Amino acid sequence: MKIFYATNVRLPSERAHGRQIAHVCRALWQLKHDLEVVAPYRENVIEQDFWTYERLSKDIKLSYVGTVDYIKKWWPGAIKLWAMNRMLRRELPAIIADREPDVVYTRSPALLPALVKTGVPVVLELHQLPRFARHLFVEECNKCARVACLTSPMRDELLQWGVRKDVLMVEGDAVDLDRFENLPSQAKARAKWNVKTDRMVVGYVGRLTTLGQEKGVKTVLEAVAKDKSFFAFVVGGPEDDKKKYEAMAKKLGLTEGDVLFTGEIPAADVPASLCACDVLAMPFPDLPHYRTHMSPLKMFEYMAADRPLVTSDLPTVRDVLSEKTAVFCEPGSTEGFVKALAWIHEHPEDAKARATAAATLVRHHTWPERMARILDGVSSNSR
Repeated sequence: MKIFYATNVRLPSERAHGRQIAHVCRALWQLKHDLEVVAPYRENVIEQDFWTYERLSKDIKLSYVGTVDYIKKWWPGAIKLWAMNRMLRRELPAIIADREPDVVYTRSPALLPALVKTGVPVVLELHQLPRFARHLFVEECNKCARVACLTSPMRDELLQWGVRKDVLMVEGDAVDLDRFENLPSQAKARAKWNVKTDRMVVGYVGRLTTLGQEKGVKTVLEAVAKDKSFFAFVVGGPEDDKKKYEAMAKKLGLTEGDVLFTGEIPAADVPASLCACDVLAMPFPDLPHYRTHMSPLKMFEYMAADRPLVTSDLPTVRDVLSEKTAVFCEPGSTEGFVKALAWIHEHPEDAKARATAAATLVRHHTWPERMARILDGVSSNSR
């Protein structure tokens, strides 16, 4: 199938959405689709090209639209993004008509008005619900061949808004299991990052904040401050966030014997960093983004690492995990998180069984399987 992927983000990108787009592209290529990605022209701090940076086949085509980086202009932020999206909506229909794809794919709702007018079946991968112009968005969704919602709360809300049930599905993010082959032993992984402790190592691996919001690192640090039988291994950045949490740890009285911060590490090293841990942590706070929109890449990587997983009990997490595959705690509760860690310490065999079940379950959440489910039957939709 000939697929045209339209996006309004910078590529390549060090941010999570850029990495997620790369995973989708790789999966579509693995499924033998003919894929072209079209993105706006942007000045880029990353010196490598898209294929090298994301380790993608050059069979995947990439085109840039425009010659001006709107985001670099002196205009206010909202106007920059509006102008860039307006330019893309103006240019994309002609490009699509020239390429004659079987399907247009996007995760950028701002581009929908132009894409649905082309007559080509459109698949929208929805990561966030819009705050404004809801009625127009519903009309555009109802013109799509498929709307793949990242979470069931998003799907349920769209149904209430008036989006047709037959175009909706729920499909979270996924994992590349090839990255989890030939992993080092725990001892070698700890030596690599100089993790020296006899305590239970509680790992948090991933970006430290999202949209400026807490993701649970604060809870991990507070838990170690409450119970010194745990050691915190915090992997991720950016550097400003790392410094903020280092200062928080110091204020809590934590020392090098209690916590280790690595800062950002290469994506290729993430699976090995997980191997250094005894338990993996996702103590998200109870905020609207985490309750409604989140399908964290880290969750699937944690599952693939075959380690006990402690997570906040949120509807978005329940889309994938249950008491058979994880240990739950109250969102934002340090006390609840400590109790969950203590349960794992006291019930190692039960905790290991849940980790093994999660590692088995995640095999149904690979990127190729995910994309095959999303595209199933779409090409048969009439234009």
